Amino acid sequence: MSYSQPHPYTPEQTLRVELINQELSTTGMTAEELNCGFALQSVKEVLANKCTINPEKIIVAMWQKLFGNAAITEIEKRNGFNKSYNKSDRELAARICLRLQSPEIREQNITSASIAVSMGKSPASISQLINGKYNAKPTAHLHDIWALIRPAEIDQGKPSNERKKIEIVYGDVRFIPTSTSKLIAMACDQARARKRFSVFAGQAGLGKTKGIAEYCRHNKEAILIAGSEQTSSTQVLEQLTLALGLSRCPSAYKNMQKIISALRDTDRLIILDEADKCKPNSLDPLRTISDQAIVGVTLVGNIQLVDKLQTQERYELIASRVCFWPKPIGQITVEDIRTLFLELTEGTVKLAQNDAKWWQWLHKRVEGNARELVENLLPHLLNHTNKNPDTAVDRLLVNGIFSSVLNKPAV
Repeated sequence: MSYSQPHPYTPEQTLRVELINQELSTTGMTAEELNCGFALQSVKEVLANKCTINPEKIIVAMWQKLFGNAAITEIEKRNGFNKSYNKSDRELAARICLRLQSPEIREQNITSASIAVSMGKSPASISQLINGKYNAKPTAHLHDIWALIRPAEIDQGKPSNERKKIEIVYGDVRFIPTSTSKLIAMACDQARARKRFSVFAGQAGLGKTKGIAEYCRHNKEAILIAGSEQTSSTQVLEQLTLALGLSRCPSAYKNMQKIISALRDTDRLIILDEADKCKPNSLDPLRTISDQAIVGVTLVGNIQLVDKLQTQERYELIASRVCFWPKPIGQITVEDIRTLFLELTEGTVKLAQNDAKWWQWLHKRVEGNARELVENLLPHLLNHTNKNPDTAVDRLLVNGIFSSVLNKPAV
């Protein structure tokens, strides 16, 4: 066969090229944007039915980029828009169809039926809207659909000027009381009143450190030691010496005696945060100080703290002195999630659903974790609602953020 003549297209190839050209015309996409790694001239020749070699690979690549795994019959069905659709409507309807074919949306099981539920319409109406068959003017409805499934954006963009702009910045989130902070306050009060040890343990991300900081802000008698993997008995004594305004001695024993003298007959409380991360000997001076100065000590940490105190022999002397030891917490409550969401968004977020089922689902979505809600979800959600103030937040939108921005599956 001479390569100067166009290669004969199969009927299926001819139909696919026709549908691809229709899609390009509708969306305004150019051949340059569609080349899929092939030479631009080759792409143009295939689209013009003038390719001199078998065009199958290029046609398949273009089809995949435009329609994903959609069948020819499916694309044929939606082509041919009603006269009520203007050019912008046709482009948006095509964009919606492409978005619904994306793996991200398919993984979330988002369909015309689920969109219909969110919008309070019938599945047939949604199908007509996105397939170009809706008889009335479709513009507003198409924008509502797109708002539900559009990719979540990370950049801040330009917010609306018609509503208060709320931002959540890491490290600068105001304190909101939760069940965690209340239980921490109770543990601290118990240790302080009974002048013994108390223990509070909970999963990471529940707001323990935030709760401790708030307790110390209201109780100046509390001395906070921020523990870490590097904290040993030496660092504990150094931090206590500094907090009490004492001069340091080369001798650890003398430093401890100064601390005991300064704390004796006072109403002070020592709080060790991240106690589970500290080196094993870090608790030894706290036991001695508590016994001899007769002051309370509160240990706060992750759930591993309980394992250490209950199973390791070296901590038996600490465990026997604990006067308040509530069950470790794995999640905050549904009411906590509701309170954090509403307080931090300050009533600026429009909710599609505001009942017990919605808050129970959101609690499950963030795994009952304050950090997941406050530091991961809400900044992106507020970014979206700042730019789209009329969009009602629902499961589709939240799942979209988790899927596209936080790399987590739909719930």
